[in-house]
Amino acid sequence: MKRLFALIHICAVSVWICVACGPAALPTTTAGAPAECTAVGQTWVSPVDRVILVCVPAGRFLMGAAADDSLAKDSEKPQHEVNLDAYWIDRTEVTNLNFGKCLAAGACHPKQYETSAKAYIPYSVHPDTQNYPALIYESDPAVEYCQWVGRRLPSEAEWEKAARGTDARLYPWGNDPLDCDLANDYACGSATSTAPRCGNSEHCKTDPVDSHAAGASPYGALNMAGNVWEWVADWYQADYYSHSPADNPTGPANGDFRVIRGGGATSISQDLRVTRRASGEPEHYMDGQMGFRCAMDSNP
Repeated sequence: MKRLFALIHICAVSVWICVACGPAALPTTTAGAPAECTAVGQTWVSPVDRVILVCVPAGRFLMGAAADDSLAKDSEKPQHEVNLDAYWIDRTEVTNLNFGKCLAAGACHPKQYETSAKAYIPYSVHPDTQNYPALIYESDPAVEYCQWVGRRLPSEAEWEKAARGTDARLYPWGNDPLDCDLANDYACGSATSTAPRCGNSEHCKTDPVDSHAAGASPYGALNMAGNVWEWVADWYQADYYSHSPADNPTGPANGDFRVIRGGGATSISQDLRVTRRASGEPEHYMDGQMGFRCAMDSNP
């Protein structure tokens, strides 16, 4: 698989930077294998990395932007109905702490990840940022981590359904405008962690992965808008929606770059809409942090 050192141009200000509210609670299961995902509100704790996963039951949803969405790019259209099997998805983005364990085990092999302190203690290993999202600039280490914990990257369709539910909302929390209590984007300057190469800017800082509980998705997933862009499994193709299959789409068979979703801490507001699609573009400098979360089939 081709490694990516993807650089993207997705917001107005360029920088280079190397438990939650949700549905009514059901019993949380911890076991070697998860129970079958059948109902909104089910959760399961992975025995490998102790991450909570939320259940996304089988069924249909509307994927993509509506025809009259003036903020949508052509790649977000046409809106189309997609049917997905049930699956589990991480409630939070993968943390520095857990990704560091994958590094220590020799299972993750990023090219761009600072772990040794020189003039400063880097974001990836600073004791104050262990519950913050790991910043992963290639897709392969994200794939490696998910495989290491017995999961996988979510498909683009799985990511969008987990973010918006079945009512075609614009944001994980609904259609209400952006608010810094709901998501971490460029307009918010209250974050406390300092990522590498951010300088003194208050607008390129991540938040803990379990923050912004008020902005949880219908299934209880957190920070699916803002904080970090997230790798998904699909290869990027701008016109894929025009011929995407209706059942369990997995994207093109190959490509140069994977899709990233959700917008980040440096993103402007339209990039936090759940339909927004982006990909690595090598000719541009990084405009936002990139991380990931994992998913798994209901009956792996």
